[in-house]
Amino acid sequence: MTIQKRMIPELLSGGIVVVGLGLIGGSIVRSLREYSAEFRICAVDIKPEPIERALKDQMIEDGTVEANREETERLLAENRLIILSMYPAGMMRFLVEHGHALQPGTVVMDICGLKGGFVEEAQRLMPDGVEFMGTHPMAGREKVGYENGDGEMFLGATFIITPTQKNTRRIIDGMYEFARVLGFARVREVDPDEHDRLIAYTSHMPHVLASVLMQAWHGGDEVKAFSGGSFRDTTRIADINEDLWAELFLLNSHALLDALRDFSISFGEFLSLMEASDYEGLKAYLQRSGDRKRTWNREISRSELGGRGGKDDKQ
Repeated sequence: MTIQKRMIPELLSGGIVVVGLGLIGGSIVRSLREYSAEFRICAVDIKPEPIERALKDQMIEDGTVEANREETERLLAENRLIILSMYPAGMMRFLVEHGHALQPGTVVMDICGLKGGFVEEAQRLMPDGVEFMGTHPMAGREKVGYENGDGEMFLGATFIITPTQKNTRRIIDGMYEFARVLGFARVREVDPDEHDRLIAYTSHMPHVLASVLMQAWHGGDEVKAFSGGSFRDTTRIADINEDLWAELFLLNSHALLDALRDFSISFGEFLSLMEASDYEGLKAYLQRSGDRKRTWNREISRSELGGRGGKDDKQ
């Protein structure tokens, strides 16, 4: 691994604590360390093994298990950027139990897949002088755990931030710097509730469909020999973290159910065309889908930041 020495953005200059060294947390510490050796990076986890491994890998300078309350709160008090890489319920519990240790001037950010009421509640829990920002890196893998983290996971991906009226422009700008350091291609600002509505369609529903597809075959095992690239690509995310995704589905059930009902309408249209053996109708249906996908691809490519150190795309 080649560690480069680069300018440290203000947001990252006061020490960093990553709470939760799973797949995403592990990828964040690797990406930060690959960007610069100058970062002070610490970590907290409920298990000792990820902390021990990250220390051995020289990804972090200091770390502790959360059960060691004194050490956990020492790290929170000594550093100025706290990244909560946790499930939604775990994040709120952590803030309730340890938030009092946060010092004025500290920024707390979460990276969980839901925002809605969580951002408002987290901001309410912040001590005076501490700012909370909701964020969501649109990157991940079907594998879990620190050992599966990858410092290049975020390259080319979208980083979503969900600022509210309680967030300052300085910290919002700092989030663009954070995204650039990790290699995100684009940053989007969106209202927390709108985030949950959109994510139900682009993230939650694909996981539902992959899971359903894996259970839709009721024949024998001979089907495995007929599963090519398209089937593997479509069902890749069915190898799912069931604890996390069951929680996300139910917490975002209103938006997800709306997305699934819309899907049912579109699927019903396709089913009707098949039942009617409507060749021209099927061609038109597929052409509309292809046209929309190609348009999306062009719009995404035009909005890229251009890798680490690239140009912002603030709106």
